[in-house]
Amino acid sequence: MSDFFPDPPDAPIEPEEAPQPVWLNPPDDQLPGVVPVELIIGRSDQAVMMLTGLRAFPTGVAMTLLVRTRARMRRFDLNDEVFDGPYRHDQDDDWRRNRLKWGFEFADGRRATSVDAWPGSIDPQDTPAHPVLSGGGGGGGPSAVDRNYWLWPLPPAGALKVVCQWPQLGIGPTTSQIDANSIHAAATRAQPIWPSD
Repeated sequence: MSDFFPDPPDAPIEPEEAPQPVWLNPPDDQLPGVVPVELIIGRSDQAVMMLTGLRAFPTGVAMTLLVRTRARMRRFDLNDEVFDGPYRHDQDDDWRRNRLKWGFEFADGRRATSVDAWPGSIDPQDTPAHPVLSGGGGGGGPSAVDRNYWLWPLPPAGALKVVCQWPQLGIGPTTSQIDANSIHAAATRAQPIWPSD
């Protein structure tokens, strides 16, 4: 009876996965250089926004945005707001004016913000015409949320401005600075995690 069932068919050949565009995510095959940054980028009586965990690669910088509120707010979901939805409210003009906004200005004047229009195609051959700040994973609860971000490309040397505001939480426009030279130094320490073929 062992030959009653036919042999299973050969497994299909998996197509090779297309490479991710460098502007979309940090490289997953490199150990980054770390920049020791612990920076409060915005504060009000009810909330604090912090930036930490800068991880530099030759192509850009990964980081973590931390948001803390003093207490849980009624009819306000901190996770939804930090992670860009799903929203349980209208995204009307009032909300757009008062929502979380943050980003960077490079020493050469170029900017990347959390509210920029999506660059469009994720074809690895297409490169956006301007820097990109893209949100990634993370998590949290009613009064504490952490979210990872990727800033592409690596900012040029000089002052890197960090600008944020969140009027809904009482945080007005606030500007801080990071020395991009320290980011460049860390990027030179990034190294491949797999031996070269």
